[in-house]
Amino acid sequence: MAQKKINTARPVVIHGIYHARASCRAALGNGQLVSIWSAFGASSYMGPRWFFEIIRLVRSEFPNLKILGILDCGDQPGDALAAIETGVEALALTAKPAALRSIREIADQANVNLHRRPSHKLDLAKCLDAEACCKRWFGI
Repeated sequence: MAQKKINTARPVVIHGIYHARASCRAALGNGQLVSIWSAFGASSYMGPRWFFEIIRLVRSEFPNLKILGILDCGDQPGDALAAIETGVEALALTAKPAALRSIREIADQANVNLHRRPSHKLDLAKCLDAEACCKRWFGI
């Protein structure tokens, strides 16, 4: 009988600390990595400090997990700059090519990773039981 493949690195979109904690609880003991994404363009309406603090908090609460936090800056290069200044370690940005090149250079100098938005992700806004949804998404 084939064993289920568990993949806790599959991207999860959060909308607050509750979702971030639920994704970490689901992964705990089942994987080493959790990939937490903000909602599309969350940098504009929540700000980079909000996301930075959520990731900082869950990292302190789940020290045995490697937590990758990616802030989605939509198409706003200014939000990406603010995120870099805030200390966000990874972000997603859809911008015009010239702006994207400039942001990439600045991000590289600050050791900030730029990511493409994943085509498949779990958006926890659509889940009543976030932890159970994450477990199913991860294959647990």
